[in-house]
Amino acid sequence: MSATRFTSILAVAVLWAGCSREEPILGIGQSIHHDDFEYTVESLDRMSQIANRKAEGIFYLVTFRVDNRAKRVNHRWNNDIAYIVDSQGRHYDNDRDAQRALAALKGLPVRDQYVTPAGSTDRALLVFDVPANAGEPYLMVRGSFLMGDMFDLGQYARTRVRLF
Repeated sequence: MSATRFTSILAVAVLWAGCSREEPILGIGQSIHHDDFEYTVESLDRMSQIANRKAEGIFYLVTFRVDNRAKRVNHRWNNDIAYIVDSQGRHYDNDRDAQRALAALKGLPVRDQYVTPAGSTDRALLVFDVPANAGEPYLMVRGSFLMGDMFDLGQYARTRVRLF
């Protein structure tokens, strides 16, 4: 196959994939694939209060796992990698103060930055203060478009994890 023909076939495949605007919806325990990395909501709890800190709405406590499937590359990430979006398109970020309060209550360390070595796994307990009237909350992830995202055109950024 000539290089020109291969390039044409690749261009058509990329355009065809780009026309698909489907937003995959996953359940708890299913992984969002992003290049050599996988993000999973392992568990979800809800609380109205953490220690003496009361939620403005409801605290969503998300056990978030990062699996680095790379063979050589570390994965750098932080607690802002994930966010919640509701049916009205409103975004809710990790509440660092509530996260620290929960970590202190459970005797867990709090890290602002993570470096997950190739072939290993890290976890974070993220806390989101979501209004009680937020309809159909989903967790989504942020990240840079990486080489492995070329064929699915960054589907990780459109994938949602159902939290209701």
